[in-house]
Amino acid sequence: MFPMSGGWAGGVGCKPAAELALKDVNHRHDLLQDYELKIVDVNSKCQPGLSLRLMYDLLYDNDTKIMMLTGCSGVSTFVAQAARMWNLIVLSYGSSSPALSDNTRFPTFFRTHPSATLHNPTRLKLFKKFKWSRIATLQQMEEVFTSTIKNLEEVIKLDSGKGEEVEPVEISIRQSFQTDPSPAVRSLKKQDARIIVGVFYEDMARRVFCEAYKEGLYGERYVWLIIGWYPDLWYAKEDDNIDCTPQQLRVALEGHLTTEVLQFNLEKDKVTDTGITTRAFEERLREALEDVAEDDESATSISGLAGYVEAPLAYDAIWALGFALNNSIEKLRMENKSLESFDYHDSLIKDTVLNSLNRTDFEGVSGRVTFTSTGDRIAKTQIEQMQNGTYYTVGYYDYTTGELDWLETDQWPAYTVQVTWEVFREERR
Repeated sequence: MFPMSGGWAGGVGCKPAAELALKDVNHRHDLLQDYELKIVDVNSKCQPGLSLRLMYDLLYDNDTKIMMLTGCSGVSTFVAQAARMWNLIVLSYGSSSPALSDNTRFPTFFRTHPSATLHNPTRLKLFKKFKWSRIATLQQMEEVFTSTIKNLEEVIKLDSGKGEEVEPVEISIRQSFQTDPSPAVRSLKKQDARIIVGVFYEDMARRVFCEAYKEGLYGERYVWLIIGWYPDLWYAKEDDNIDCTPQQLRVALEGHLTTEVLQFNLEKDKVTDTGITTRAFEERLREALEDVAEDDESATSISGLAGYVEAPLAYDAIWALGFALNNSIEKLRMENKSLESFDYHDSLIKDTVLNSLNRTDFEGVSGRVTFTSTGDRIAKTQIEQMQNGTYYTVGYYDYTTGELDWLETDQWPAYTVQVTWEVFREERR
């Protein structure tokens, strides 16, 4: 299921990446001999209800499916909860909802896209680095975002009992919205919010920052921390739902921070277990997306296409599937079974492939791919800042070690460099 439209049209960039991987897996002579992987794709439009109908249509056409591939968190939630009834494993390249880590609800769910909970230890590290103690949150009322903020509260609460000689961090202002963020943004202004964590889809982000521009909720007295998986120049896309210009949005966005898991392997010239380097993958992906970018009037560049950032995760998801299926062949043969004998009542084949996925460990174009017991992937987090309308990397956070690698490349409005951070903190509180 590739969302080609909707709240996150990530299928635009991810579908070509998955097709590249499919071609590469099928050309590997030491992998899945005598088999050929095929994808039957549909447009979920990032709509959970539609995705269920599409799933039923896929299940009962002529060919038996062995796995479901999903993008949006909302779609994955519905599909993964239902798919287990047909002994189907669900593998997602674009779902970050923390709720999907619940192995009881989603026992056959895996994802190459790490959970959004990885952002929260990074955010907490930034709060403490800059001594920001009074935090505001603004969330779109979607499960992926509400569960992220709930987890952030838990992370902050656990940290508050560590007895460090710094003022404890607290979330003191909470705002949410369904489709119109204007009242929530105005409330943030009235409540004197200064450090604001925002979690919402790209289309809503333009509405949020249009309202922030109108309210003056930007500049030297404010810091916004938002999601980092929007495409480049996302704020410059034509949007009939706002009455702000791209330049006005750029003004409101200047200096904000984003957090996102690393999507591309940092060792770009190293040959991965998929047989190519990350640099070679990027070149092939750009070539595959050239015509798409020309036809997409809202995209200012290839890297501005929705799903371009997540494309390595879609590529590696197909390889994870290929490796898992390949590693299951001999185990199934010992049980007088085979991959082609799978049907929707066969839990043994499902369990065998699931166990192979649990043991997955390879170097992909997005980095090391391995899964936790709940099907989650662990990865480093990248921190970026918008400087003069362009995103620049300012740091990395390693969840496994708790270390923040700050590059000292951050830039702040003039006011912030004229005073110490301690004084600046008092202003922002």
